[in-house]
Amino acid sequence: MDRTIHLNTEVPARTRKLSGPGAVCVLYALAGALLAGCWQAATVHFNYRGNWTALFCTGSQFPVPPELAAGTYTFQGSNGYDGQFYRYVAHDPWFQKGWSRYCDQPVLRRVRITLPALAWILAAGQDRAIDAAYIGVVLLSIGAGIYWLARYVAAQGGKAAWGLMFLLIPGTLISIDRLTIDIALIALTAAWVWYIRSDCAVGLYIVLVLAGLTRETGLLLTGACCVHALRDRRWRKAALYATAALPAAAWYSVVVAHVGLANFRGAGPHPWWFYFRLLAGIVQRMFQLNHYPFGPVLNHAIQALDIVALCGMLLATALAVWVVLRKGRLERQRWGVAGFLALLLSLNMGGFWKDAYSYARPFSPLLLLLGLGAATGSRWLLAPVILIDLRIAAQYAPQFWGILRGLL
Repeated sequence: MDRTIHLNTEVPARTRKLSGPGAVCVLYALAGALLAGCWQAATVHFNYRGNWTALFCTGSQFPVPPELAAGTYTFQGSNGYDGQFYRYVAHDPWFQKGWSRYCDQPVLRRVRITLPALAWILAAGQDRAIDAAYIGVVLLSIGAGIYWLARYVAAQGGKAAWGLMFLLIPGTLISIDRLTIDIALIALTAAWVWYIRSDCAVGLYIVLVLAGLTRETGLLLTGACCVHALRDRRWRKAALYATAALPAAAWYSVVVAHVGLANFRGAGPHPWWFYFRLLAGIVQRMFQLNHYPFGPVLNHAIQALDIVALCGMLLATALAVWVVLRKGRLERQRWGVAGFLALLLSLNMGGFWKDAYSYARPFSPLLLLLGLGAATGSRWLLAPVILIDLRIAAQYAPQFWGILRGLL
């Protein structure tokens, strides 16, 4: 009788475990990645004649490695976009083919190694599989970001479905469209807040290491942890967090040794777009609008959306200041917001703020951190994301129209 009672109570416990928050978050992650993959498949089929390399947005203004040229979808008369260069890095991550000469900024592209290297590893170094592996890593990053965000929101008492908010982050939409590496850092930012919340030191350390190797702005997450530990006078912990930046520093040294710092455009004490003039760049772009090769009505409509997106960044700046200052004691998440806020206030050359696809990507981790408040009650913290997404939707419109025409 005792054994029967034990078995009858054990089965429901196992069932509850399998249907707990983690399993639900996995389902949302799979659904979100599937949705992104379906969009990519649809636009490739209807707009790019089934050629998946179109997602890398390769322009005819830059030379393509001969080994890839034959199968590459090329946009004529265009400079293309960043994804084309990270594709080359994925095919030659260890400097064996000399493909650095095909990148516009070899040092800048190659130091952001996490996503290209994962694609190379997933493809086992086989050239014919690397493009597919790269797209797969982008989709895996989307799923992982949704999962970690859903776990965090559920742990905070919110609904795990808010994990799908990850799909609204501007950098996510841009990465789906043009296969940029920013999606990996956005996902790692979601992992960062989750591992802080779950007090998982090993997971947090791994995230910090990968963040620094994904994009240089990922080092702001490491800095946030270091500053938080120093503020609490936990010297050993601060030193431990600081070591998470060493792999990035070592890899940066390797890249410079192979490529040469002279190949980094704007090399010097800081990049060409970096100097302090409080919010001047954003305001300047509002009065120096882009001109588009469309009719007057459509041209003015897109210019209006450009202004709306810039207003979204101004609102994000104000909200970040509010998040940082509203409490006397900053947690690590708030130090992360403070780091991205300091960077935002420093990027004030008008050219940096020329279009939403450029400036929204490096600040998508900030937009995600602000959006966490929306997931747990303060819905208005999602406003900057919505304003910027309106402009990104205009970029998606031609593809959507192409898919609609193909279906009809």
